[in-house]
Amino acid sequence: MLGQPLGPPVTPIVRRYDTVKAISRSSRLVAALAATTGLLLTGCSTGAGQPNAAAIIGDKVVSVAEVQHRLDAALAAQDPKYLRQQAQNRLDLGGRGLLSMMIRLELLERLAQREGIRVEDAEVDTAAAGVTEEAIQRGTHPAYDRQSVREVLRSELLAGAIGKKYANRTAVVADIVVTGERAEAMAKAKQMAKGPEASERLVKDEKAKGGQASSGERFTFSQASPKLAQSAVFATASDTVVVFPVADESGQMEQQTTPTAQWVAAYVHKRDTNATSAPAQTNAATQAALNRVLGLSMASLYADEIGMRVSPRYGVWDPAGKQLVPNSQEQAAVQLKAVVPRS
Repeated sequence: MLGQPLGPPVTPIVRRYDTVKAISRSSRLVAALAATTGLLLTGCSTGAGQPNAAAIIGDKVVSVAEVQHRLDAALAAQDPKYLRQQAQNRLDLGGRGLLSMMIRLELLERLAQREGIRVEDAEVDTAAAGVTEEAIQRGTHPAYDRQSVREVLRSELLAGAIGKKYANRTAVVADIVVTGERAEAMAKAKQMAKGPEASERLVKDEKAKGGQASSGERFTFSQASPKLAQSAVFATASDTVVVFPVADESGQMEQQTTPTAQWVAAYVHKRDTNATSAPAQTNAATQAALNRVLGLSMASLYADEIGMRVSPRYGVWDPAGKQLVPNSQEQAAVQLKAVVPRS
């Protein structure tokens, strides 16, 4: 587990839009590290009255000092990831990754509590027992010691439990347009966001030109291909247009700079968590990974619901990657609220 990718893709079920993841060595060292990183992470503000907040999640304030402390601890633990970032003057990456980890856990804890879902410490103990020190230092996840490993694992277990509860109950109805470039997808998304009729006209025009487009398609999470299940379409609220890149064969999102990457603009008319669909015909490991994806998608939606705010110093929240990125141009998914006609 511990941040591993989904793994080999299985045969898709939905094919039409298949185009559619040691504690401080000494107090002197910690003091030195604090002096080194302090200038990087102080002085942030999420808005009036919260000058020292890195993120505000409901009534929970994650302070800049907390993120600073975690970054200092990672450096004091001599974690290669963070030492490399320090040598490259890129500790902003470390701070962003650590805050992302803290945000994910807080969102999932709150959502699990609302859903009546519990993950026992014994489950985390079992998962953590298989993680070696070498794996911690070699991993690309933010974890740098046993405590942070447990946080990553707890997040994954919570996400999996939430996703499992809703895997056979989640469906979306959406208009879909597939394009070749991000800029083109954004332009079409802005047209679609003018309302349902504008979206329908765009789809009709795209189909007339021989483009890949469809309106009013219903997708269920349990019957979607792994590519579609991992996409931002299931992390998008009703009456919202989302732009996201197509996943490649490994299940990983294409990079924006990849010449062959395709982009999707989707108008999500309705997102339903009370739908009924047959269980997925996938192996247990793949389904467990997809459940975690859905759980994290629901956590991102919950962040919007409670009005989560993040200091601009740390970037913006990416609903597709479920993490912070430096700016909106680096989001794997961009969402636009659609104009909804008054009834």
